[in-house]
Amino acid sequence: MLYICLVKTQAPAQTFAVQQERFLSETRTAVFLYLLQDGEVYAMNSFPHLHKQGFLLNAAEIQTFHLHEFAEILLLVKGHLLHEVNGSHHILPPGSLVFVRPYDVHRLLPVNSERVVFASLTLASSVIRELLDYLCAPSILRCFNTAPEAPCFQLSPDEARTLMLQMERVSNEQAVAPETSTLMSRVLAAQLFAGYLLNPAPPAREAPTPPGWLVRLREEAETWEDLKNATRRLHARSPCHPSHLCKSFMRYFDETPTAFLNRLRLRQAVRLLHEPGAKITAVAAELGFESLSHFHRLFKRLYGLTPAHYRRAQSAPL
Repeated sequence: MLYICLVKTQAPAQTFAVQQERFLSETRTAVFLYLLQDGEVYAMNSFPHLHKQGFLLNAAEIQTFHLHEFAEILLLVKGHLLHEVNGSHHILPPGSLVFVRPYDVHRLLPVNSERVVFASLTLASSVIRELLDYLCAPSILRCFNTAPEAPCFQLSPDEARTLMLQMERVSNEQAVAPETSTLMSRVLAAQLFAGYLLNPAPPAREAPTPPGWLVRLREEAETWEDLKNATRRLHARSPCHPSHLCKSFMRYFDETPTAFLNRLRLRQAVRLLHEPGAKITAVAAELGFESLSHFHRLFKRLYGLTPAHYRRAQSAPL
């Protein structure tokens, strides 16, 4: 049972924010099928139980720079796409498998007039944590969180067809048995994470498992909305001395607490920059950046764009 509809764009920024919230609250996993043709974006959906609640990710958003608070595993099966992510540009050929992390700033554009077909397996951040805990593979989480680019792999035509069929089965199951489709999507995600992101290094080189207190501290910090005094707050919530906290971050996550918090601030900055009338200087101050130039430098280092360039890109014609 497949439902195909032309996606219309109405108040994209506000609508997209509401849809993210609904996605995270209504279902933590889903498969979306997309078709790009003649300059139009179509969403092929098979979850009418959610249509009653007005739930539908705005497919037109894929052609403007955006980010989301869930992970997205993209599979391109027909045509070519230009993928711009964190300042990098890649032409994706058929068979491309891309792991887009939460808060990666990216967009997808057609390369020419050919028909493009691709699928997206979306997973809430909490599902990612649960899967990686189950897989007991800290190296996957480390790579997934800190890699400068969204990991991308090239599948053979047979592999791409097989994976597309699996995604279509999940999509079809969403229409009749949402609980079953959730299990199917988790199993598929575990296969993809283990099959493509698992560090092939021998066990002796495997990253050590972080202690529970450190994992809980990071997860708590990721939920903070007020990040202006995040450094002081992180140290206050830590059960150890600041020097030991810094060593623990470096040992288990290969980054300092400051780098971790700055990444959270920049994620929040992207959201704030979507708000109409938001001033860059005010955003930097609200997030605790004492130097505007430092804010600009960190933003460009992570996303490949300055804050001003990012804002202009939102309204630039395609």
